[in-house]
Amino acid sequence: MRSESRASLAGIALALRALTRLLGRTVQAGEIVFAQGEKPRLAPPAALDARAVAGAPLRRERAARCAEDTAVDFSISHAGPWVACAALAHGHVGLDLEMGTEQRIAEWVVLEAALKASGEGVRALREVESLQVRDGRLSRRGGVWHVRSLEGFEGASACVVSSVEIRAVETHAVVLAELFDT
Repeated sequence: MRSESRASLAGIALALRALTRLLGRTVQAGEIVFAQGEKPRLAPPAALDARAVAGAPLRRERAARCAEDTAVDFSISHAGPWVACAALAHGHVGLDLEMGTEQRIAEWVVLEAALKASGEGVRALREVESLQVRDGRLSRRGGVWHVRSLEGFEGASACVVSSVEIRAVETHAVVLAELFDT
């Protein structure tokens, strides 16, 4: 299995664990919606029931409604030997993780995490000239986003951006090789 495939699977596994912990119930892989060109989202129960009845995958239009119907949000990122997931019970969250600790990489992770949090994704990069972070906040398209750098990823830069202020961040660094040792 390729390293990137393993990292993607590990990200999904971490998301399921984080969402299970956050919601206080077991979250199954089938509850995650994968819409083309968008970050994965947790489908609300009504959408899951409709999908089960129809016997078909969620379409992009339904996935967009799912994102609006649920307050839970999560974001996955991986780079080098690291994989990470951030989850919020209320609000929007974006996470980016990149190898390297130089200033330009630190700035990049803020940018990519902000685009993930806003739902724009990297397809909006052409529209962004720069992001100015002041006192842990940045303004983008009329909204205020909260920025927090993350520690614990040796040799990498990591950042979480959210629509709500996060009082505490709980991080668990996981090396991919540890997840797939047999």
